[in-house]
Formats: sequence, C-alpha cells, structure tokens
Amino acid sequence: MKRKNIFNLLVLLVTAAVVVGCLFLVDTPAAIFGALRRVHPVFLWGALGCMLFYWLFESLALHLTAKRVYPGQRLSDSVSVSMIGQLFNCITPFASGGQPVQAWRLARCGMPLGEASSALLCKFIVYQTVLSVYSLITLLFRFSYFASRVSGFSVLVLVGFCVNFAVVVGLVCICFFPRAAKALGMALIRLLCKARLCKRPQEMTEKLSREIEGFTRSFRLLRRSGWILLGLVVMTVLQLTAFFAASYFVCLALGAREVSAFTVICASAFVLMVSSFVPLPGASGGAEGSFFVLFGLFFPSAGSVALAVLLWRLVTFYLPIAAGSLFWALPQRRQPKLC
Repeated sequence: MKRKNIFNLLVLLVTAAVVVGCLFLVDTPAAIFGALRRVHPVFLWGALGCMLFYWLFESLALHLTAKRVYPGQRLSDSVSVSMIGQLFNCITPFASGGQPVQAWRLARCGMPLGEASSALLCKFIVYQTVLSVYSLITLLFRFSYFASRVSGFSVLVLVGFCVNFAVVVGLVCICFFPRAAKALGMALIRLLCKARLCKRPQEMTEKLSREIEGFTRSFRLLRRSGWILLGLVVMTVLQLTAFFAASYFVCLALGAREVSAFTVICASAFVLMVSSFVPLPGASGGAEGSFFVLFGLFFPSAGSVALAVLLWRLVTFYLPIAAGSLFWALPQRRQPKLC
C-alpha cells in the first residue's frame, strides 16, 4: 500500500478516535451508556439492509455499463469491482481513488482498459447528474425547514450544491463542446506554467486530451443506449435513496420516531452536500460535524446525537471500508490479455 493511502487511513483512524472522544464530552458517560442500552437492534439491521441495497444498486449500475462495452463481463466481477471502489472512495480525498483502481481491476478481469474507462465515466456522468437533481429536489422541499432552524445552514448547503452542480456543468460542456473545453484547459495549463505551478506541461496536455476524449466517447455511448441510460438513472436514484435511508434507521434505533423519513433523507442529502468540498478522506470532520448539527434537531440530547453520528459513520463509512477490504483481499480471476 502506498504511503499516501497509509496517511489517509491514519486520518480516518484519528477522526474515529476524535468522534468517540467527543461522544463523552458532549454528555455524561451515564447518559451515553443509557442511550446505548436503549438502542433497538432491529432498526440497526434495517440500516445495514439499506447499505446492502446501496451496494447492490451500485454494482448493477456498473454492470449495466460494463456489459454494454464488454459482453463478457460477469456480474460477480462487477460486484467485486464496485466494492473495491467503495474502499478506495472512502480512503481518498474527494473519493478520487475509486475509479482508477476500478479501471485497473476491470482490465485484470479481461476488459480492455479503454472500454473499462468508458464504462466508469458513463456511470460517473449519470451519478453526478442524478445527485444534482436529487439535491435540487431536497432543496426545494426542505431548504426553508432547516434554514429556519440551523444557523449558517444556507451558506454551507448552497456552496455544496454549487460544487456538485459545477461538476455537472463541466461534464456537459466537455461532452457537448470538447474543442472549447480543450482550449480552456490548454489556457489554464499555460497560466499554471507562467505561475510556475506546472512542472510537466506536455504531460498535463496529453492527459487533458485523453480525459476529454474519454468523456466524449462515454457520452456518445450513453446517447446511443437509451435503455441503459434509463436503467442507470433508476439504479442511481435507488442507490442514493438507500444510502440516505440508512440514517433514518439509525434515528429509529435511537428512539427518534416522530420525524418523517423524507425529512431525514433530505437531511442526509444536505450532509452530503456540505461535506462534498472537505478535502480529506471520507470528508472526515465535515461529515460528522454537519450530521451532528442537522440531526441535532431530531434528538433531545447532545449525547444521543453524538451516538447517532458514531452509529451512522460505522454503518455508512467504516463498514464499506471493511467490506471493500475483504473484496480487495480475495483472489481475482485473471486474464492474460489486458487490452
């Protein structure tokens, strides 16, 4: 494992230790253990079930695109690659490590590397677009509810939404106007060179060309495959809903049963928006902090909220790391030809 990934894992461990430490600072130990004894295990199983569905829809979405470009793709390989992507998304900043590792694993399963990259880019384009639309819907229905109750909520959530929306706009511009996007990228590289922030301009130029070509190729693939595009959209909506619903079952497990499922799902979407621009593995610190503030509306004591943060992160973050590590350690079916 590279030193960078080891550093990221250390950041995650330190964050977990801080969360546990804060758990006993915001309330008395007696209150914390009392809340822990009142946890309903049935609802925790419900949260775990949500994560299983999340992984299922994630795997099916990947399999849809992978099967389209490589008919020999097996569902078991798609599941394995998806789970490994979960691991590296969690341990790298901005979930940047998942796709490169997934492309490499798909290639080792026999899929040509170009097709593997196209399949992953197709999925990424749809995911980012659906996430932005999903976020917009939650803003329309629950923005005023949280803005009137949480100080500073408006700025943080709107910044997070704008970050995700800017990614989608950038993808659309690249797909529809590749020449303009390339010219803009070249201008940025020249600007970085003048500022002495770019040491290998030729390498960056070649990488820019490859990335734009990959996006346009993936976009053409989506446009030619209407049913696959529809399936990807449906799977992504179900995937996001399952992930957000896990926090609702955590609330139920801790006795917060008056709040509606839709409100909790919206709160979870807002947490994702707020933490999307935190440049640490798993948005460490930002995810826990925003969850504590928003979900504090649903619980009577700070100790219960802190316990909810811990259970939520265990289910939605540390569990994917553990599960992805198991898939990473499993022996893989290899193909002699990678491209």
